[in-house]
Amino acid sequence: MKLKKGCYGYLKKQRKWETIKTIIDFTISGAIFAMGYFTTGTKTNLLTIVAVLGCLPACKSAVIMFMYLKAKSCSGECYEKLQPYVGNTLMLYDLYLTSYEKNYQISAMAVKNSSLCGYTEDGKCDLTAGEKHISEILKQDGYEGLTIKLFSNFSKFTDRLLQMESLSDKSEKKEVAIAEIIKSISL
Repeated sequence: MKLKKGCYGYLKKQRKWETIKTIIDFTISGAIFAMGYFTTGTKTNLLTIVAVLGCLPACKSAVIMFMYLKAKSCSGECYEKLQPYVGNTLMLYDLYLTSYEKNYQISAMAVKNSSLCGYTEDGKCDLTAGEKHISEILKQDGYEGLTIKLFSNFSKFTDRLLQMESLSDKSEKKEVAIAEIIKSISL
């Protein structure tokens, strides 16, 4: 079963897939090189060029793999603790938001009406810069006047989730569109 971006367990599954894909890519290039070397007795042959060119997508795959290895997933404990608070709020998990300056590991993010709130288990995450980054991206897509708050304190996050749960459902389409934008800037 393929997990979609924003689902719990996505980063772990992608980490495994990208690692396997990278190993296969380099193995194919190595096998092509070995085949050319053993059939001609020299490394100066056409298959060496093919093997070297095959290293280009393998290296690209390795870069992606290292990004996934760096990203941390939402812990199982955090996921289990959040379930009683979710209700009918749109939740995203395992987000690793990327920007030019910094990356932001967000374990869980709730989207309801014009409010977004996220929780990070990473103590080094710059919450203010993360809020600003999300706000700027959403403004570029025409979503202004949103309330965006990131928390590193679990109880403050769950308090905010309860407040969001009490909000009336105004526009599910808007929530889904905002969630898609958040997923698009995530690894």
